Parts: sequence; C-alpha cells; structure tokens
Amino acid sequence: MISRSLRRLPMLGAALLLIIQIYPLSQRLKQGSGKAHDHVMLFESVLENVVSDFSMVETSLPAGSKKESVVTNDKRTYDAFLVDGTRLYVTDQQTKQIFEIQGLPLEWRPYSDLFWKNDHTLVFDRWSQPHYGVHYAVDVKSRKLVIANPFPDQVYMNRHRRKAR
Repeated sequence: MISRSLRRLPMLGAALLLIIQIYPLSQRLKQGSGKAHDHVMLFESVLENVVSDFSMVETSLPAGSKKESVVTNDKRTYDAFLVDGTRLYVTDQQTKQIFEIQGLPLEWRPYSDLFWKNDHTLVFDRWSQPHYGVHYAVDVKSRKLVIANPFPDQVYMNRHRRKAR
C-alpha cells in the first residue's frame, strides 16, 4: 500500500513546477508590460522633427533625487528610471555612468510606461494632452532616438469608431 505522502508527491511536483514557471513571469511584470505599447499609430512619425534636439547627456543624479518607475533590462546592463516624472535617466550598470534623456518636446509633461523592448532599446510614452501622446524608442547603446510616433488613446479611438458607423 502506498503511503499518503507518496500519493501527494505528484501533486506537490506539479505545484512546484508551476511556481518555478510563474515566478520569473511575475518578476517581469513588475518591470512593466510591453502591452502598454501596442498603440494604434494613425499619424505620421515625428522622428525627423525631434531627432536633432534629442541627446543622452552624461550627468550625475541631483542630490536628494528619488528614483521612480525603475526598470532593468533582461541582461541587467541598463536601468532606466524617472525623477519627478518628467526627467528620464538611464544607468549603464557596467560603467556606472548615468545619462539623462533630453531634448524631447513638452519637457514639463510626464513620461509613462517605461519598458525594455530588448537589451538596448528603451520604449516609453509622453502624453501631450489627455487623449494624445507620443511613443518613443531609444537605442541606449548607440544613444540614438529611433522612434517618435504620435498616437491617440482608447477614448479617441472609440469616439471615432462610433462616428464611422
């Protein structure tokens, strides 16, 4: 006769496998979700209008600054974070250099949805008004702005969908 604890072993093993698979996923979700960047792009790119003003300037963090919305890429080579919602920084973990992303329009407006698309491409949004924003992507390795696409929010999309009917 099989003891009661041996009969529970397959169930315990299945639960352990589930935990092992779910734990890394839960850690990734804390980093932010790429789903926030599934925007419908209805407008032309504005990259050529903003790329000349864009820069990643080496700096130090102002004294007393509080890091917000910290995200780390999968290889843990870069961190990105906000200070006061309107200043965006990237830390190179190998050199410990800190860079501030500067020159993007509407510098008084907050950034949102920081996310690493891959190990060197940081994506984020900046809302220009309640129903319109600009989706950006920066290649932090080359320190270049690679995407600047305006997009509407879901309220705008729903309103115009109803009018089209």
